Amino acid sequence: MPELLKLQNVKKYFPVNGKNFLKAVDDVSFAVHEAEVFGLVGESGCGKSTLGKLILRLIEPSGGKIVFDGLDVLNARGQELSKIRRGLQIIFQDPLASLNPRMRILETIGEALVVNNIVSRREVKDRVVNLLEKVGLDTDSLYKYSHEFSGGQRQRICIARALAVNPKMIVADEPLSALDVSIQAQIINLLEDLQKDSGLAFVFISHNLLAIEHFSNNVAVMYLGKIVEMSGTGELFKEPMHPYTEALLSAVPKPEVGEKGKRIILEGDVPSPVHIPPGCPFHPRCHKRFEPCDTIVPVYKEAKRNRWVSCHLW
Repeated sequence: MPELLKLQNVKKYFPVNGKNFLKAVDDVSFAVHEAEVFGLVGESGCGKSTLGKLILRLIEPSGGKIVFDGLDVLNARGQELSKIRRGLQIIFQDPLASLNPRMRILETIGEALVVNNIVSRREVKDRVVNLLEKVGLDTDSLYKYSHEFSGGQRQRICIARALAVNPKMIVADEPLSALDVSIQAQIINLLEDLQKDSGLAFVFISHNLLAIEHFSNNVAVMYLGKIVEMSGTGELFKEPMHPYTEALLSAVPKPEVGEKGKRIILEGDVPSPVHIPPGCPFHPRCHKRFEPCDTIVPVYKEAKRNRWVSCHLW
């Protein structure tokens, strides 16, 4: 499949007290192909959501390059930027906060159709009805406000809004975290059906490793603003290469009754992204650390075919 999105050495530093910088995203590079689901995982505060917003240029990066569908995202202006906005949409973590409480659902979804001249004003209602049916909602939803829906229904509305402009890629920023477990399964199945039917590409950001394993083709693991491991989903879940990835996967519940894996308990807390430890950033918590880890920064390299890792073990 052709390459749809490419990030090269993307950075986002936030100034702190005028002297130091919080390195929310630090030198991140990867590519996503058409119809691919690219998973992004890591603990809270590792930079996943910031990276998602950088991809859409909702916040400006401190450095690097982002190319979407052959267009330079960071230097685009006018019609070129509008084209990128149509092709690249987002589903936010909190569906209630991302919906305008003063707008009915017909206006919420229909606004994008009118602004982007996708259909005429007379055709807006029919198009919105079609989108709602696609995400499993009925026409009674048209004239309701966002507070009249459940969390799962609101997320379906947000998905319909993202689909309205016929995008090529959707950044799904923790779309499951505000939902009950049973509703999470419904939403992930909906996203999977939409992806298969329309060939959409996704950057799927989530804490839910079972959802990542089920939905993603490739996975990148982030720690303190950097990608520490990246590979195909099957390979990563079968044989994690970085000790941090190994620890994350050890916490995933086993589906079989009575099956228990060895749980790896990480020591201490996540270091401050303002004062990142010398050497390998993960070494203070690593259960496999050895001599060079606390002084030498490991090189991010292709340790095996299509498997990238930043660790002295490889």
